[in-house]
This record gives sequence, C-alpha cells and structure tokens, in this order.
Amino acid sequence: MTEQKLLIKICLDVIALLIVGFAWLALLLWAKPYERGFFQNDQSLSLPFKEEAISETLLAGLGFALLVLTILIVEIIRNIKGKSVTDKTLCGTEIPGWVWESYVAIGVFTFGAACQQLLVTMTKYVIGRLRPHFFDLCQPSITSATRQGYVTEFSCAGAGGASKLKNMRLSFPSAHASFSMYCAVFFILYIQVNARWRGSKLMRHVAQFVVLLAAWYVGLSRVVDNMHHSSDVAVGFAVGAVIALITFAYLYKTKIVQPRTSWLTEPSTQPEFLPRPVLMTRNH
Repeated sequence: MTEQKLLIKICLDVIALLIVGFAWLALLLWAKPYERGFFQNDQSLSLPFKEEAISETLLAGLGFALLVLTILIVEIIRNIKGKSVTDKTLCGTEIPGWVWESYVAIGVFTFGAACQQLLVTMTKYVIGRLRPHFFDLCQPSITSATRQGYVTEFSCAGAGGASKLKNMRLSFPSAHASFSMYCAVFFILYIQVNARWRGSKLMRHVAQFVVLLAAWYVGLSRVVDNMHHSSDVAVGFAVGAVIALITFAYLYKTKIVQPRTSWLTEPSTQPEFLPRPVLMTRNH
C-alpha cells in the first residue's frame, strides 16, 4: 500500500467513525423518546427506583481498556516473535507493523461499538418502553385513560429531574447488556484467532469464559438494579453478540480468511492431509 493510499484510508476511516458517532450523539441530544402509555395495574412497572451499580462511563472505560490492552499486548508479542506485518511509511515516518495492526484492530472494534450503540439507542427512542421503576420515579398523575385501564395521557409528579424522566422511557433494549456482550464476543474471537498458545490448551479458553461471565453479570445487574426488564437484557445480549460477529467476520475478515501465524505457536509439522484408511475385506 502506497503512502498516499495509506493516508486516504486513515482519513476515510476517521470520517466513517465520525458519521456514526455524530448520528448517535444527535439522537442523545435532540431526539425525544416515544411517549408510550401504561396500564394502571401493571406490576412490572412498580419496582422501586435504585441507583445503578455499573454506570455507562465505568462500563465503557472497562470495555475499551480490556480490548485496547489485549490488542496491544498480542501485537507487541507477535512483533517480538517476528510474526508482525512489514512496517508502513506515512508522511515520511516509519510506522512499525505492530502499530499498524493495532490501529486496524482497535479501529474496527471502535467502529463496531459505535454502530452497536447507534442501533440500540435508535431502538430505545422508537420503542419508548417504560422502565420497571416507572411508577416510583414518575408518580404519574393520570389525565386520560381508556375503559380497559390503559393510560394514554399523564404527567409526572415525581421530583426525578428532566434527565431521569426522559431516561425512564428508554428501557428496551439494554445498552449495558448489548455493549458488554459486544466487547466479550469481540474479545473471544480476537484471541481465538490471534493469540493461540501451545503452552496451554485451556488458558485461552479460561480468559474467554471469564470475559463472557463478566458480560453476563453486567446484564444480570441491570435486572437486579430495576433498570431493565429481563427481555430488555436478553435482546441487548443478542444485539451485541450479532454485531460483534458481523464486525469481526466482515470488517476484520482477513484474520479469518487468511489466519496469521499466532504469536506463540510454532509451525505445525503434521502433514496437511492424512492418507485415507484402507478398507480391508475378507473373503468367505
């Protein structure tokens, strides 16, 4: 890849990320969630309000830190073992191969995370599902209701503040569950492809399971904190996993179609094809 094409690629990557990021930010700043009504005797909306155990900032920081550190460590070790790609030249400066590979992996992960957040946030605003603590936080004053007890117009007497009253309509799906599962699945796939180690067959799978377990805990905590219905978390998990699979397979696909030599695995001495077994028959 020439220096000019490399620079154009980086610029296009940044522009694509900015487009998705701006769309997501626009939803958060200017969009209003759908004002869904409720049944007066809906017990699923009657749970008490609780402060969340895992904030969005904490989850985002941990998720990005996990993936960025993992990618950097894997690429540095691959470079030490002589498995990295050739160096690149950009604006007269030599860029080590491991830095370029880290940029590609982190860039793909970040773009997928932005798309995941945009999809989940858009769904939240379109559906407008009320959170389980709706009654406790809103303390609705009913203006209009149908004969079946479905409230179509109401006002909130609770002192939750404008941001909390807006947030109470953003239950479906769970963004926490979606992002945590996205990070977990991307991590699992990345080290499955790039961090194979012959020294231990199980250590890589232990790390994968621990990260998956952490993502599972994040989703469960949203139900325990009365922030989401269980179906919100289930759909969030599914969305995060699917987007991670699509991102890894189609944006980071060269690592699957043409697997690189892993950073601690020596070339195998086993024949590529085993001979077919000879079928012996006995004459009676």
